[in-house]
Amino acid sequence: MNVVSKKLGLIVVATALAFSSASTVFAENTDIDIKAYYGDKLLDRVVVVDVNTMTLDEEIYTTGVDPYPVDQAGNLGKVYAVTRGSDSMDIIDANTYEHLGLVEMDHHPRSAEAFNAYLGLQLVTGADKPMASLVDVETDMVVATVGDNTVYDPNGDYGGSNATGHPFWLDDNVFILIDRPNRKVTVYHVRQNKQGVWKTRELSSIATPTTVHHFLQAGKKNEFFALAEGSETENYSPVVVKYKYASGELVEQSRAYLADGYVEDMGAHHANMHPDGIHMYVPSAEGTMFVLNIDTMEFEATIPVGLGAGHTTFVPERNLAVVTNHKDTFISIIDTVDYTLIKNIEVSGPQMNGAILQSHTSFLHPDMNYFYAFATDNGVFYELDLKKLEIKRTLETGGTPLQGVYLCDGQSCSGMM
Repeated sequence: MNVVSKKLGLIVVATALAFSSASTVFAENTDIDIKAYYGDKLLDRVVVVDVNTMTLDEEIYTTGVDPYPVDQAGNLGKVYAVTRGSDSMDIIDANTYEHLGLVEMDHHPRSAEAFNAYLGLQLVTGADKPMASLVDVETDMVVATVGDNTVYDPNGDYGGSNATGHPFWLDDNVFILIDRPNRKVTVYHVRQNKQGVWKTRELSSIATPTTVHHFLQAGKKNEFFALAEGSETENYSPVVVKYKYASGELVEQSRAYLADGYVEDMGAHHANMHPDGIHMYVPSAEGTMFVLNIDTMEFEATIPVGLGAGHTTFVPERNLAVVTNHKDTFISIIDTVDYTLIKNIEVSGPQMNGAILQSHTSFLHPDMNYFYAFATDNGVFYELDLKKLEIKRTLETGGTPLQGVYLCDGQSCSGMM
């Protein structure tokens, strides 16, 4: 996944292939040291890839079970391996790859990409319970916890069993908790008192149409959007909901439904804003990309892509969008000027390990010439040449690397994009 707030300094930060193995031809811009850190749930490890040389730099086996995302710990030289099967996250030195210990929590962690630079706190949402923990990145200690300390069964909505969505800050002192089993979003305030104790306070709560996957900020000040994933059991289409945040409350403004009722195999996963600040790209699992004008809340185009369409990476210099398809063997390349499919590019062989075929996290090189991601189920890291629109190099790592973070010269690459 991935939304960055300039105000907060949020770091959002995620086989058998019919291609030749990694060649000796390196990417054109190699003066930046770029490392990719991915969680591998199959083998309980973190893989570290040197992007420039396309080599496996290190594999670090975790103490916790089921590492899924890997997220940078604040602006420090360490990462958190988010082990969704344990009440903890593994702490890893991003330079030496030394295991530094654990962040202990009252819940399994789901995602940890939302860092608040103003407070020095990382917001970590829950996988098994609708809870969230605030972690001091200097000490790697949980300083406050909110939510419901209860394990719920999934409610049948699209999107799986995770009890929460992605973590998100609304402003310097206010964050949200997406409660998926109970279809609601709760707004919290956090501050540190004179004694140095962190205090949280619930401000408000609002119901959602179905489970929500994530929030993003776009458009006018204090305007936010949520993607509700849809429900086959209740014949409910995925929907983009626009909110205004004011005085501690999220107030719904309007909705944009992807369909009139539920369409077979439909389900929305992750929306992304085009750099023009007007168009939101909303992929749906049945293989359609919806292009939404957030000012009018009307869809301006639909584009055929792959099954399980999940994430969109924009290359504005080339008027391109790269779409990763979790349930298909190819990525889809879109022309963002006329909203057409340019081509599909094979990146994966058939499913072998029961994981998604393509990773949640991808990366656009700062030179805008290369795109990187994993063919997850096949355990293959690949480099896409954006000029020729063809796969240039691949690296077989084994396992099923799913989601992670890219660091440039030891720091977040977000400021370089």
